[in-house]
Amino acid sequence: MLAQQINIATRSARPLPISYIIRIAQQCSCDVYIQETDMRINAKDYNQMKRNWKPQGNRLIFYLNGADEVAAGDKLKKALET
Repeated sequence: MLAQQINIATRSARPLPISYIIRIAQQCSCDVYIQETDMRINAKDYNQMKRNWKPQGNRLIFYLNGADEVAAGDKLKKALET
């Protein structure tokens, strides 16, 4: 399992829609989770994201598990930090 911290401070003026994160996560074959305060949320599951994800601060922590976890981490970082 790979943990990837992504700085979203450069996006602070623009909202970060959950559909954008879900779409990127679904393009990866590995499991993609976002760390929330006391739980991990499946980033591929719209209902979990809508119900449980409440972004706070300028950083997101993703946990990636699977064959393409490194490529998925790079893809998320590139998409969310720009």
